[in-house]
Amino acid sequence: MELLRTFAPDAFAYGLASWSWLGVHGKTPRFTTVFGDVFLESLEGWWFLDTIEGSLELRWNTAVELYTELDSADGRADLLLEDLCREAVDAGTQPRPDEVLTFSPHPALGGRLHADFVAPVRFELALRLTGDMHHQLRSTLDPAPSPLLLGHAPAPVPAPFSWEPAADRRP
Repeated sequence: MELLRTFAPDAFAYGLASWSWLGVHGKTPRFTTVFGDVFLESLEGWWFLDTIEGSLELRWNTAVELYTELDSADGRADLLLEDLCREAVDAGTQPRPDEVLTFSPHPALGGRLHADFVAPVRFELALRLTGDMHHQLRSTLDPAPSPLLLGHAPAPVPAPFSWEPAADRRP
C-alpha cells in the first residue's frame, strides 16, 4: 500500500471546508497519509494537518526537509503510521484510490489506534466529518460566553456545603 495519497482539488476543497476554524485557508493541499492527514504548502513552508490530534502545524521550511523526514524511520512511524498500515493490510483492509483509512470510534472520542478499529471511507467525507468532530469537541471543551452576559462576569458558583461538628459546642 502506498503511504502517501493524492486526491482531486475538489475532494480537498470539500474535506478542508470543515477545518476552516483551524486556519487552513491560504495553504495548498498537496497529498495525504493513508489515514487522511494532509500535507499543505504555503509561502511560509509545509504544514501538517493531523486529523487524529485535530491540529495544524507549520513543520517544515522546505520540501526537502519534509521528504527527508518522511523517508526516515521516525517519519514513517510517527507521521505515516507505517506499522498500523501494515497491520490493516494484513487484516484485509485496503482502501480504494478514493478512500483513506479512518478509526471507528475515533481516538479523540475514546477509540484506539489499532488495526481492528480501522475502516476505509471516501477521503473527502472522512476529512469533512473529522474536521466537524474536532470543531464540536473544542466547542464543548471551551464554550464561548453567552451573548446574554454582555460583558458581565458570570455569577459565582457557591462553595459546596461542608459541616463539621464542633468539639466544644455547648447549649
